[in-house]
Amino acid sequence: MRRMLRRIIGMGLAVLFVVTAMPASYGAPAAGSEQLYGLTSEEISLLGEIDYDHAWEQLLYLSSLGEKTAGSDEEKSAQQYVADELSKMSLDDVIEESFRVANWKHYGTTVKIVSNDDENIDATTYGDCPSVWGLDNGDPYYFGTDETGKVLVADVVDMGYGTAADFEAAGPLDGAIALIHRDDNTQGWPNVPVVEAALNGASAAMFYGYFTGADHPDAIKQDSVFSTIPAISISPNSAARIQELMARDGSVTIAIEGRVDFDPYAESVNVAGILLGSTLPDEYVVISGHIDTWWDGSNDDCSSIAVMLEMARLFSEAKKAGVYDNKRTLVFCSVGAEETGGPDGTWFNWLVGSYEFVSAHQDDIMNGLVMELNLDGGSFSKIGEGGKVWFEISWEVSSFVRDAIVDLGYMDVGYYVPTWTWTDAWSFAAKGGGTAVQMVWGPGFDPYYHTQFDAIELQSEDMLAMVAEFTTLMAIRAESALIVPLDFVPACDWAAGHLATEAHLVPTQAAEIGKATEALSVLKGLVLEVNDYAAELEAMYASATTDSERAAVAELVNELNRAIIDMRRIFTPYTLGEGGMMASWEPMLRSHQHATDFEAVNTAIQTLSSNGGQVNGAIKALERVRTMEWGMYCSAQVFDVVLAQMVDCYMYWGGDFDQAQDYVDVQDVYLGLIDGSVPRDDALALLTDISDNELEPWFVTDIQTLEREWTNAATPLETVLS
Repeated sequence: MRRMLRRIIGMGLAVLFVVTAMPASYGAPAAGSEQLYGLTSEEISLLGEIDYDHAWEQLLYLSSLGEKTAGSDEEKSAQQYVADELSKMSLDDVIEESFRVANWKHYGTTVKIVSNDDENIDATTYGDCPSVWGLDNGDPYYFGTDETGKVLVADVVDMGYGTAADFEAAGPLDGAIALIHRDDNTQGWPNVPVVEAALNGASAAMFYGYFTGADHPDAIKQDSVFSTIPAISISPNSAARIQELMARDGSVTIAIEGRVDFDPYAESVNVAGILLGSTLPDEYVVISGHIDTWWDGSNDDCSSIAVMLEMARLFSEAKKAGVYDNKRTLVFCSVGAEETGGPDGTWFNWLVGSYEFVSAHQDDIMNGLVMELNLDGGSFSKIGEGGKVWFEISWEVSSFVRDAIVDLGYMDVGYYVPTWTWTDAWSFAAKGGGTAVQMVWGPGFDPYYHTQFDAIELQSEDMLAMVAEFTTLMAIRAESALIVPLDFVPACDWAAGHLATEAHLVPTQAAEIGKATEALSVLKGLVLEVNDYAAELEAMYASATTDSERAAVAELVNELNRAIIDMRRIFTPYTLGEGGMMASWEPMLRSHQHATDFEAVNTAIQTLSSNGGQVNGAIKALERVRTMEWGMYCSAQVFDVVLAQMVDCYMYWGGDFDQAQDYVDVQDVYLGLIDGSVPRDDALALLTDISDNELEPWFVTDIQTLEREWTNAATPLETVLS
């Protein structure tokens, strides 16, 4: 017996799971068979054929290819390897689809402390940032201080966390290099302090760290920062060394050399292997990961491509051997450009490949998508220390995922909802109106994330095996379920909870909130009826004794599945909004950011209007406005630049379905109340204008959209139940 079964039996877990039908069954066992710990004999058989060594060998090879940025030769080569591997298998088709990306080509960065015997500092240039010199769309650029423009030599100034107060205390930088402690909890994203550095005369910015609790002392961070000046990344220990020399010698001079070329018209590619379903070829289960990486990216995301390739081998060989027959079509997908690649002017410039894949397959794969099993980080050895490993899922598969966790016996695995904007699961769910299960993330990885330490040495065969087991089991159950395993009661409850909160946040719109709440209540009622109907159909199918009886029930089942998928394609994209802190772009109910901002602004108005005009209370209230989470730390000039990048940009992925929630600018009032330059009456007038003419109308539009689209989402369910 293979590793997985030995582990389950060895644990002695008497977890006897009876499959329920609300609304889905995962394929009834054959007559006379038994279930072991919730697994059918077919599931046990296929799980037993997972070749863990093959998955590990794939991980070793993909990790050995090094950094594979979007549109690079390295990414293309790795993706060609994936296509070749899939082509060797007994799949029905392998497709390759190219799309435009912006490519950042890094030739290496060297940093020397020239004031201390040319002491070397390990470094890299942040993604989507210029280095000291290079080509931008074929045109040369130079930031160097020598006669060639290819070497930048300057003194270092320690700018702390890079806040406006830090830069004000330092004064004009006059070409110095700004040393900045990156802290996403303060800055939002490193582009904020790097804009501050550029506007204050810095020749370059040199970052170290990530955020409190994730500052690995030797890690050199990578990310897309899209700076206008060279933005260099070094480790906290290297920064400490520079600070030590500054304390000893009074000043430190650094020489930076490095080249980065930009190609705004590069190409990336998506690759997918297709194993057609035998009876429902127009319904799909997708297993996906992304090929591009910062550094080696062993965990993020070579591990996922390794698992995906093993799953493609497993299912295709089982089908060829006649021991397994997939009812629905299985799609084994490797997408490009997940980490970066959005064309120039894009703010939300990741998830590009999955976005392009979803957009290209609206009429086939997304139209019949049952579930997307997204893999992003599935081998890191320290995941799980001090807590659970977490799946990030769409609401409607809560029971489906919980059952898989119990049946496999992994009691240190949990899940939360909904999917976030930092993995390809967001593209499949929020953009495609699909259902996604994001596997797997957990405590322990953040200090190593996007650093040189995400290498093969820190990966675990056991973790990779666990992800392979979950992916296999969920794929079997999703593709073989009689009725799609989706229950939208949790989704309706999630939305209802937000609406209940918003009724208190925006009391002036109680009537509109009431209409949306009623539409949601009607939809939930229909969902409950669908669940009951699904259970009836399951029972009818199980009791059918002839092929004609089963065919008659199957016709009703197919109509129900179509209705559930059609309902979801309306419900999910219009229910989800995204916004919040720029470092996370968090998912929320479409109306929620405008509701919370409305409450914060109106609390400030009420505080200023009270006897004595409590200015400090108003300042504290304004700090809760979403833009002020980072805007409170930067200057007015920087705030204007960054806010414009966020809201006036090209190809902003969050713009689909108008999901991107609008942001308000209260920073001028906030700073004016602090320094006294904005009188109380003027502040009241400005905030009232923002509340009355921006936030409240935006909120009303959101709520009316929710009412309209929840009503539209009810139509397919009403039709199938009539």
